[in-house]
Amino acid sequence: MEDIFRSYWWLLFPIGFFIFGAWDRWLLYRRSRDHLELLKSYAAQGREPPPELLRTVRAAALDDDLLEDDDEDRYSRRRHYRRMRHWRRYSPYWQWRSFLVTGAVALGFWLAAEYADIPGANGAFQIVAIILTCVAGAQLVIAVLGSSFRR
Repeated sequence: MEDIFRSYWWLLFPIGFFIFGAWDRWLLYRRSRDHLELLKSYAAQGREPPPELLRTVRAAALDDDLLEDDDEDRYSRRRHYRRMRHWRRYSPYWQWRSFLVTGAVALGFWLAAEYADIPGANGAFQIVAIILTCVAGAQLVIAVLGSSFRR
């Protein structure tokens, strides 16, 4: 039994992602059920629900693409998502982040090439470190140019 955990420790990550994904879906279900119950109670009393409640219910429905009948709102939502996706992809923040992550991995391979006590792995670590250093240098140039010339 101990050998299974030693050999397949990496399975903890996909299983954890699955569990947290299921938990998120269950919480989303509970939230939508509570919104529906609240709207039903307002309808049973014959009162108009507050606009804040309707706004949150509509926003939750639009996030899940449940309302497809309002074309103008759907297209404006698509434009907003496209704009945000473009901003995330090409913002200087992500460029600097890519440089830092790649540089940290390259530094790790340089340290592994220098201090690792694994026979025959020295050359492989150095080749990977050289390649990652070149990639990190290119990302540094892109980050500096992206920060300087934003548009």
